[in-house]
Amino acid sequence: MAFKVIIVGGGPIGLYMAHAFERANIDYVILEQQDTVLNISGQLLFTWPQTVRLFDQIGLLDDLEKVSLGIHHKKRLFGDNGRVTTTSNFWDAMQDNHGYPFLPLLRSELVKILYIHLKGRESNIRVNSRVTDIKPHATGVHVHLADGTLIQGSIVVGADGVHSRTRKIMDSLAAQHALNPARLANKPMVSTFYGIFGRASNVNLGIEPEVFFESRGGGPNDGGAVVQCLATKDIVQFVTLKPLPGGPTSDRSPRYSDQEMEEYATSLADVAVCPGVKFSDVWANVERKSTRMLNQEEGFLNNWFFDRIVLVGDAVHKSTSVNGLGMTCGLHSGAVLANELHSLISQLVGKEEEKREPTTEELESAFKRYQEDRKSEVKPVWNGGHAMIREVVKKGWVSWFWDRFVLPWCDMETFARGWLVSWLLIRQGQILRFVPFEGRKGRVPWARKVGVVVV
Repeated sequence: MAFKVIIVGGGPIGLYMAHAFERANIDYVILEQQDTVLNISGQLLFTWPQTVRLFDQIGLLDDLEKVSLGIHHKKRLFGDNGRVTTTSNFWDAMQDNHGYPFLPLLRSELVKILYIHLKGRESNIRVNSRVTDIKPHATGVHVHLADGTLIQGSIVVGADGVHSRTRKIMDSLAAQHALNPARLANKPMVSTFYGIFGRASNVNLGIEPEVFFESRGGGPNDGGAVVQCLATKDIVQFVTLKPLPGGPTSDRSPRYSDQEMEEYATSLADVAVCPGVKFSDVWANVERKSTRMLNQEEGFLNNWFFDRIVLVGDAVHKSTSVNGLGMTCGLHSGAVLANELHSLISQLVGKEEEKREPTTEELESAFKRYQEDRKSEVKPVWNGGHAMIREVVKKGWVSWFWDRFVLPWCDMETFARGWLVSWLLIRQGQILRFVPFEGRKGRVPWARKVGVVVV
């Protein structure tokens, strides 16, 4: 059997990896448990310049730019009185630095574009495919589905999100092999915050378009919260976060009722989302069908693979949405994993005397390199997001003093036109090493280019 990757999960990470495998001439199948990979999710995903570059490499940039929301300025403000504390043109500065813009994208639009440009969208995606078991063997894997179907392949890539079924099965297999029996009882993802993703009409609100507002600390009558929003002249996309009232939990996010969502919105009614507009005003204009309330998990796993199973994205490193880097971290992990697999398979195919499939040991070595590479890059970002959400929801004089007097003078996003962020984070973005690509350039050179790594 030719080498074949079984991707569990048809979200942005799984679809991106399918694009990468098509360009690497690696066979794949996507298993999606829903009846379609397309959805109407109103979640807004911040696509950073290094990730826009990845999409450009696979030919999606023009379509993504057409559906993205405009963004030019960022304003932070106090949630209790609407006073703006900082204003920056961080987004435009990053485009000057790197040649690529920030693209705020609706998840539904991103998934649709990834899907329609995938050559194997009709033949290589199986919907209504819920994984119940994975059985690795010496030369491949057997994946069992709830409907009784058996899918055979060489490896499994778990891109099935924070509640990854692939991760649970992998941990069970690791426990059976006595590598870490405690992993069966371990619940690596913990929710400390919860909130609402939504969309509202901006026709009557008049929120300034193309400005990202971040309301910090909450209003006068709540226990601390953050509200982020971005508007066009017609709509406003928003997300709220505040601490769970019962404290951290490792239980899966419940399906919140309409009444619970109303009560949550009422608790934030007096929070200023921008000067002159309170959350109650936004909620009065909300589009209910595209609005969801859920817990936001956090977690960072130590072990990302076992045997012929490897995890990617939120299945191994999950942050809240507050820093907008979750998808970016996941996609770049996907690129590194695709590079490792392409390199391994190319080496074997190139040996005329062998021309064989990679062994489990060779695959685990590739998975280990992928894990070590990405851990060193993702963990600092994860740590930053973990600290950031706890800072922005705080109430009290220390947080007030920081936002009012310190942050305007030591903000990494505005210091030297964002060069610290450019050099320490954005320029380090990954690239598919096996796909010819030049791409755009800015004032800050990319550390990784096709065939070149700058240190």
